[in-house]
Amino acid sequence: MNTPMYIIAMHIQGKILPETYEAVSFAQDLGSGQKTIIVLGSGSQLSSMANELSENTGIDVVAIKAQYLNLYNAESYKKIIKGIIGHGRSACICMPHVSMGYDLAPGLAVDLDAACITGIEAISPDASFTRSMFGGKIRVQTRPLDGPVVLTVLPGAWKGFDNAPLASGSVDILSVDEPPLTTRTLEIKASTPKDMGFSDAEVIVSAGRGIGSAENLLHIEDLAALFPRSAVGATRGVCDLGWLGYKHQIGVTGNTVAPGVYIACGISGAVQHLSGMRHSGLIIAINTDAHASIFRIATYCIVEDVNTFIPILLEEYKGQS
Repeated sequence: MNTPMYIIAMHIQGKILPETYEAVSFAQDLGSGQKTIIVLGSGSQLSSMANELSENTGIDVVAIKAQYLNLYNAESYKKIIKGIIGHGRSACICMPHVSMGYDLAPGLAVDLDAACITGIEAISPDASFTRSMFGGKIRVQTRPLDGPVVLTVLPGAWKGFDNAPLASGSVDILSVDEPPLTTRTLEIKASTPKDMGFSDAEVIVSAGRGIGSAENLLHIEDLAALFPRSAVGATRGVCDLGWLGYKHQIGVTGNTVAPGVYIACGISGAVQHLSGMRHSGLIIAINTDAHASIFRIATYCIVEDVNTFIPILLEEYKGQS
């Protein structure tokens, strides 16, 4: 793809989200078109973020400065980005598939009269994009026909950009006036901290709805207890049912983890969950469905009911102790 590429940087409290660097890696794999990073913000933090992006990627950065940009607002972001790119111009705009990204992308695509492809997991040799649908049950390949296109990159699908550039890109900081807006962001509140030791765990045992009931979490906890540095994780479905708190959730809207061993119990493998654990070292999946999506990335695949398999495994372990 040789069209101009724009990477929309996502940041919170003056810190660039690591998923932004994954979007840079995606853009590098996508093609050789001229690349520009766009970052919107206010105050001294904007300059430091722009310089960080320029130094770490070697890509030119356009930083848009305005006091009202101190908080993310989709309406203001759309108007400013459209002003930079121009309506009807053939361009590729990519951003991380995080909360701000999948809030911004559809509306921006409408304003630019552009195609919109979200949650991209891979790029095919024919330059089409692979994404999952229906909870990971179907994978489709989609290719925009012509004109501008807005893309969101699934977290974890690309590694962060870590190629040391030969030189920093240029940094242009532009001050803009506030455009007419119908909405204003008043405050962004942080969610309850999710840190429960995932970063220190060498083994994570996660539960999906396939375990059957909250009572069967005892099997998951007993399996995790075999390992001295372990933690219990869960899919969003398990948390939505109230079987475990959301601090246990792994996936796009939860925690991103990469332990040495990840044991997925009764997890079908929805793309939202896979994106949060796909970089784990050794992945063991236990599921009754031999065609479960989780088996596509698992190192070892066990086709069995977790509530049958885990008690037998624990008995065997006790017999060997």
